[in-house]
Amino acid sequence: MVKKKESIVFLFLLALSIILVLVYNNIKKTNKEIYERIEKHEIAQISTIIHNIEQYIRDSYDIQDSKKLFTVLSDEVIRNHHEKYIMLMMSSNIKYTYILYKDEKDKFRFLLDASKADKANFNQKFDVQNQEYFDIYKTKTPQIIKQKDIENLYLTYLFPIISNNEVIALFSVDITTDIQNSILNSIKPLENFFILLIVIVVLFMIITILQLFHYFVTRKRVFTDPLTKTFNRNYLEELLLVVNLKDYSIAMLDLDKFKQINDTYGHQAGDYILVQASRIFKDSIRASDILVRYGGEEFLLLIHNKNRDASALELCERIKKNIYNNTFLFDNHEIKVSVSIGLHKHPSLEKNLQEAIKLADQMLYIAKKNGRNRIEIYDEKAKNCDSTLSKDLLFVKEALDENRVLCYYQPIYDHKVDEILKYEALVRIVTQEGKIIPPFEFLPQIKGTNMHYKLTQRILHIVFEKIKESKKEISININFSDLTNQDIEESIIKYLKSHPECAQKVTFEILESDEIDDVELFKEKTAMLHSLGAKVSIDDFGSGYSNFKTVIDIEANYLKIDGSLIKNIDKNDKDYKVVKSIIHFAKNSDMQTVAEFVHSKEVYDKLIALDINFMQGYYISPPQAMLVKSDEIFR
Repeated sequence: MVKKKESIVFLFLLALSIILVLVYNNIKKTNKEIYERIEKHEIAQISTIIHNIEQYIRDSYDIQDSKKLFTVLSDEVIRNHHEKYIMLMMSSNIKYTYILYKDEKDKFRFLLDASKADKANFNQKFDVQNQEYFDIYKTKTPQIIKQKDIENLYLTYLFPIISNNEVIALFSVDITTDIQNSILNSIKPLENFFILLIVIVVLFMIITILQLFHYFVTRKRVFTDPLTKTFNRNYLEELLLVVNLKDYSIAMLDLDKFKQINDTYGHQAGDYILVQASRIFKDSIRASDILVRYGGEEFLLLIHNKNRDASALELCERIKKNIYNNTFLFDNHEIKVSVSIGLHKHPSLEKNLQEAIKLADQMLYIAKKNGRNRIEIYDEKAKNCDSTLSKDLLFVKEALDENRVLCYYQPIYDHKVDEILKYEALVRIVTQEGKIIPPFEFLPQIKGTNMHYKLTQRILHIVFEKIKESKKEISININFSDLTNQDIEESIIKYLKSHPECAQKVTFEILESDEIDDVELFKEKTAMLHSLGAKVSIDDFGSGYSNFKTVIDIEANYLKIDGSLIKNIDKNDKDYKVVKSIIHFAKNSDMQTVAEFVHSKEVYDKLIALDINFMQGYYISPPQAMLVKSDEIFR
């Protein structure tokens, strides 16, 4: 999108400069033509006079050769007569007129000199410097010698005297006139005027070119992402003015688990992955497609439709395949990366580009939620699912903005001393009407989104403040993906380092059922929590793969047994045996066990028999907005 105003000005100046140059050249050409016409006129006049004189001399004295001419003109009386006659016939522009002949030694000598000044003697030698004097003897035709005088017409006209088809002598006439100078003086101001105009126009053109150059340089800097060299989000404002949504499909691309790469290998590795991935994106798309770095590891792609409905999906599949099949090598580490894509094939159905991007972005969230490394397409079938996701994201966002996020606290009971050991913080959202919304109604839908991380940040703040206020020990539920989020990690480190007394009273409950595909990174993050003085609990143990070695290696303080195993322990023998094995494993690994979902006395008694360390559940106390005391439980 060229800067329109400057471009029009530049084109106008270019056209004007071309016109001025053409006019100036035409003036120069006209000047030259005038010179040539004057020259022809002068020569025509002189040629007629000389021809008459030459014929008169030849006929009067019956001259047949150069010797006879030499004899005739050697007579001073005859010579003076013809000199006066020639001088009467010549105009004021002719200063020198003489007849020359060539002797036996090819030397030119004067036969007659009718010049007005500096007259030569008869048979005096005439020094020739121009080839035309010799050529006239060969060609037998008049010759013109033009002198180099730019302000005056200054030429020598040579006219042959021919007898018996031989050149026996020649007339040499020097013509000088200042009429050219007069013309030049008349035209010169006009020429200077056009030269000045051309210079001014050229200067304006240079200024305009510099402005355009500055515009394009600035535009490139403003609209280009410095890292990936793709367009950035500022470019969207330009697109809004010119893009026709009917010509494009829209895709949102996001590199999967990018924060883990940053956390594991460092930000230099993350930048390297972004640069390499963007190159793969560029190599996978066409010249008519538009790639924009939308933010972080997220890219917006406008796919130009070329009368093929499937082309947008095919291009997205190609991008996904090329990214997945590529191995990124950084600092001797092989890093595998995948990409999730949300595609809106018909964005022109939306009100504007921003609405279309929003829907493609929501499809991207669904792609991540459904397992990553996949493409989700927005269509009527997906609309209901999309609406639900959009509603949940907006619901959480509004709750955060309006400070309607809070925590309920469920006590974790130590039956051996009949006291509350600590509390587990459980997130709740209060609607604008005052209704309390439990987490299962909004957490699953926003998992893996930026809204989820913002919610985690708020919960951390609430719990840390509660610990600081109450001096009680509180557990916080946290996902492995939360721990690998740089902003969340920095918040935890900053707070616990500045409040070491709180660090000793916080336990981070990490879901064992959560997707943990980098065990070494998991160990690193839990070790970081231990180093800050916090405790670590493996939550929902038994619901997932239950990698016992990993649990031992991370040296968790607690194993919280999944409620799905606890709730039927009084009725299901298999569940009973599994729980018994977990408790045995925990004791041998120097970990304490916590049973959740203790909803009845029967379950409670079974757990005591199994020598469980701690319990929580509705039988003991439901979650409360306030921290209950030990004498307020079992009611």
